[in-house]
Amino acid sequence: MDIVVSASTLGLLGGLVVLLTFFGRIPPWLGYPIGGGLLSIYVLILVVGLKASREFKKRPPPTASVVGKRGVVVEAEAGWALVKIEGAYWKAYCSGCAPGDVVEVVRVGDAGVEVRRVG
Repeated sequence: MDIVVSASTLGLLGGLVVLLTFFGRIPPWLGYPIGGGLLSIYVLILVVGLKASREFKKRPPPTASVVGKRGVVVEAEAGWALVKIEGAYWKAYCSGCAPGDVVEVVRVGDAGVEVRRVG
């Protein structure tokens, strides 16, 4: 059985253990190492998450460089499709596309790319 604990829960639990240790409810030799360890894990997750967020924001937005590239429809539903273009998956608007169709990128929009079926 897997147990999943969020980073926020670790931070709150670590803070609670340190607080209870400070007020004498938990012995210091037990409370400070456990609470400090939980808070350290929380801070580590927070720092790594913020760094990953910055790296993600630095990523260049999709540009017209994908216009004209060809890809394959992986999934399609109600005019929207998941298209694999050069190993990357794109959310694409495509009317009448079905999985397995070869498509070409027509333009890049705010919500994704617009593609049309080829041949």
